[in-house]
Amino acid sequence: MRVTQFLSILGLAAFGLTAIAEVASAAPVAAKDSKGDIYISGLTDYQTLKVEYASIPRSRTLQANECGFIRLRSSDSYPFTSSTALKVGTGSEFTVGSLPAEAAPRCSQGQLTGTNTTPSPKLRTLEGDVYVTGLTPYSSQDITFVGLPSSRNVRANACGVARIANSGNYKITSGAVTVKNRDTDVTVISITDYSTLTQVSGGPICREGATFTAEDWPES
Repeated sequence: MRVTQFLSILGLAAFGLTAIAEVASAAPVAAKDSKGDIYISGLTDYQTLKVEYASIPRSRTLQANECGFIRLRSSDSYPFTSSTALKVGTGSEFTVGSLPAEAAPRCSQGQLTGTNTTPSPKLRTLEGDVYVTGLTPYSSQDITFVGLPSSRNVRANACGVARIANSGNYKITSGAVTVKNRDTDVTVISITDYSTLTQVSGGPICREGATFTAEDWPES
């Protein structure tokens, strides 16, 4: 059980080490600072986390082959089923199950071969693969998995505090954020809507294994 010492930011800046109060942290607590970074206290020391953003769909970039098509296969990182919605580039969303079932196109020396030489623009095979055809050969294509949240890994510090920067590819203004134990995939804390997350004057600071927080840091 971790003991959290509450200090004013001013006092900490002046190296004042007199605690205002001491409480036992019973559960992880999340808040954001003025820059929008999320801080989570009450974690296990050096705990590894997976952060999932519901408002940022996961995407990947694939290169079309010499015949101008790409193939998508469901995987652990990018799983999909017949009900999954996908989007190619800035095109319209479509569900896998709505695509015509056809034989997979084949390519040989820049020419379509096999049993399907006139494939539909988008198709699915009986094996569950998705093909997008009619593309510029060797062009890069951004594939968005609409219902699949983007995720990133972060690690708590020696005091069991994690900082999740709100920047770059993971900059959000609203939406749910789910934080899981990366090793067990068990949810550690769920933030229903980032926009309503408590804002504090500063995130917790770790000094020699002790956690110092601002007076406005929320209690567990």
